[in-house]
Amino acid sequence: MYEKNSVGKDLILLLIGVAMCIGGLFIFSNNVTVSSFSISRVSYWGMFGGRSLPGGLIVIPLILGIVLWIALPKTFIGKIVTVLGALIIILGVMSSVTLRFRSASLFEYILMLVLIFGGGALALRILLMPGGKDK
Repeated sequence: MYEKNSVGKDLILLLIGVAMCIGGLFIFSNNVTVSSFSISRVSYWGMFGGRSLPGGLIVIPLILGIVLWIALPKTFIGKIVTVLGALIIILGVMSSVTLRFRSASLFEYILMLVLIFGGGALALRILLMPGGKDK
């Protein structure tokens, strides 16, 4: 099972991974400006011939899914339509967001990536692997 030193090492590695991830996200948040175009119109990456739909139409699948889910609770179609409707809304919001990096050096970009993803991977390795050891 666990040795005394193994638990302490795992905790230290977990804290190091979390600290790395937080540090990378801090650097990322200081170097990125987030903006969005008009919220009343949502673009779909040109799916509809480059046109955009009014933002209110995007919630129709979600509303339809909720109605189906409540009206016919034993069918699976209501759950699928509800999940797809929520996914369409999330993708619509994500497509309208623009991330602009302020002038940063290549070193800062690499540092951000290594800290965020390296720290996250280290923390996940400790949390998901039994005993934190590779098998």
